[in-house]
Amino acid sequence: MVFGLVVAAGCSRALTPPLTVSARHDLPSIRTLAVMPVSPSPASAGNVPAEAPALVGRMLVEAASRQTAWSVVDVKQAQAALDSIPADSLESRAGSLAARLRADGTLAATIAVYRERVGSAYGVTEPASVSIQFLLVPAGEKQPAWKADYTVTQEPLAYNLRSLWVARGGPRWLATDDLARIGIDEAVRRLAAAVGTPPSANTP
Repeated sequence: MVFGLVVAAGCSRALTPPLTVSARHDLPSIRTLAVMPVSPSPASAGNVPAEAPALVGRMLVEAASRQTAWSVVDVKQAQAALDSIPADSLESRAGSLAARLRADGTLAATIAVYRERVGSAYGVTEPASVSIQFLLVPAGEKQPAWKADYTVTQEPLAYNLRSLWVARGGPRWLATDDLARIGIDEAVRRLAAAVGTPPSANTP
């Protein structure tokens, strides 16, 4: 079945990206933030192309760097420090990385699904689908203080004339990179708000 660009009036949906957030009550203040390289989730099972972690990683660093709540540790400096940290769980390494860099915390992300649309911006047989999990681990800790999940498959536009996707990208089918960027920007914006400083006006 091919989904085209026919749009029709339907029920109104929220224009907020579908991000599920959980956080502990005593979130620490984050003034210096390290960002770990993005990796596929253990549950990805071949649903993540080899180039996706680097692409998502760049988007994550860019989104974090736009915020005024914190300063972001240089990516090369973070990578060099990470290379000297022994293998362990993602959470444990994230906490060790922040401590090593004298940052207040580390933002990490894993990708469970990064499936490209089959078709074009104007018609698809399969829409793009993305699932990215985010976590913030304070320096020296081994458990996340904040977690977020962004899992979404773009719906047919005929169901959702006033949808987020139409508002953000116009009446078209988004590519995975576009879909991912919307969730990354929202996750970072929500994290910046949670650690006590209003998000940057430059962030959508």
